[in-house]
Amino acid sequence: MTWCGHYFCTRQYYMSRDTYPYNLLLFVRRGEMDLRYQGSEYLVQKGDVVLLDCVHPHYYRAHDGLEFVYIHFDGLNSHDLVNWLVDLNGGPIFRQEKNLEVGKELYDTALMHERGTVQNALHVHFWINQLLQKLSLVAVPPVTEGSPIDEAIQYIIHNVGEQITLDDLARLTNFSPCYLSHSFKKQTGYSPSEYVINTRLEKAQRLLTHSRKSVNEIAFEVGYSSASSFINVFTRKVGYTPKAFRTMQQGGGAAAKAQD
Repeated sequence: MTWCGHYFCTRQYYMSRDTYPYNLLLFVRRGEMDLRYQGSEYLVQKGDVVLLDCVHPHYYRAHDGLEFVYIHFDGLNSHDLVNWLVDLNGGPIFRQEKNLEVGKELYDTALMHERGTVQNALHVHFWINQLLQKLSLVAVPPVTEGSPIDEAIQYIIHNVGEQITLDDLARLTNFSPCYLSHSFKKQTGYSPSEYVINTRLEKAQRLLTHSRKSVNEIAFEVGYSSASSFINVFTRKVGYTPKAFRTMQQGGGAAAKAQD
């Protein structure tokens, strides 16, 4: 999460950008706003959730009496995930029962930061994923247990320390590599290779947080042939070196960002 807020607006408030590096998740608590995104125009109303990849041009303007809460966020494949959810939903406006839960959590987060509370980075990472999962329930059918895609996912999870290739997964599922890639991304939001990387990094984060294993040991345990390749991928995707991430998660204070 890079930013959060709770706004009360008149019709003079608007935002117009050609591009902005972060994603936006917004909940309308009261009133209405106009939105233009990727060539389409929308009227956003009370109870709506808006999800945007702000790298794309976007414009929104308040009507009098608008109140909304929001976060900007970035991170591991977040832009791909946002665009996938928006495409599956048929647009950036989500209207479903889970919206109220999303809105309450965004409100509580804005209030927490207003009071000066600092959240644990790993907690925020999982929290944002949970918010997006709530939105995905309306757009994405769950992967059926025992289906070929579920078999591929379970294979990745249980063999995360081994070298996993697309051909391996294709043989397992009796799909062609091309069809498997298409079906896997359609049902999970990630390509098979992205899913392997994410699974490795999630396990690495758990080991860095809850074990005393060295970075070298963790690198090999999660399937990397060298510590340097693991460190490069981890730093690029997570934003911190493994050492800095461990320091932060184990209560060592504010960690240095990757470039430090």
